[in-house]
Amino acid sequence: MSQPRYLQIVQQLRNRIQNGEYPPNTRIPTENELSVSMGVSRPTVRQALNLLEQEGRLTRVKGSGTYVTEPKIQHESTRFVIGYQEESRERHNHLHTSVLALQKEKPGKLAAKALGLAEGERVTRMVRLRWLEGMYNGCPIVYTTVYVPVRLFPEMDEQNFTDASFYEMLDSRGLTVMRTSQRLDVRMPPAEVAAELKLSPFEPTVYIVSTGYSQNGIAVEYSESYYPASRSSFNIEINRGR
Repeated sequence: MSQPRYLQIVQQLRNRIQNGEYPPNTRIPTENELSVSMGVSRPTVRQALNLLEQEGRLTRVKGSGTYVTEPKIQHESTRFVIGYQEESRERHNHLHTSVLALQKEKPGKLAAKALGLAEGERVTRMVRLRWLEGMYNGCPIVYTTVYVPVRLFPEMDEQNFTDASFYEMLDSRGLTVMRTSQRLDVRMPPAEVAAELKLSPFEPTVYIVSTGYSQNGIAVEYSESYYPASRSSFNIEINRGR
């Protein structure tokens, strides 16, 4: 049995997007132009465009037209304990980092609890903003704050994390993160985070809280990350226990 005509149109438009005939961020022909060139009615074209919009391949801008969306970045860190720099390297993406803060301080309650700190213990807090070259017009893809006990990495605030991998630095000091506990929410970011990520006032983020543990179960790092929901998606793999 043949496919409905609108699904055939969907596949044709998908192919044009995938082969680069309709590149990301470009406007596609109007409903009327597509209906004429494809020999179908405008309602059929509209039905196809609606489905492609639901898939996240197209976005409509009122008064301007329909545009091809830039593909979301697939994050693998919910499956493997690797740093963002390593993940980007594996995908052949050029990662840029800006360190917004790097200092020793008294931790807040959440960080102190996650890291199992004793009364009076201090942490080094690092805030980083990261973006991928040539994607999203230079807009950042993650805003991360990480906390590490000073007793584990006393010279952390003297390091250059603009180019260096945080996880690789931990590895070199015998603090390899072997396991993480993560919690994922969708939430509106604080105003200062939204400004750094170049988000509109009503754009949500994927918020991930993570605690990394060494092989002997010591909490090495606690982090809070904001990923723009419009630029990110996550692969989550769950194995059935026995």
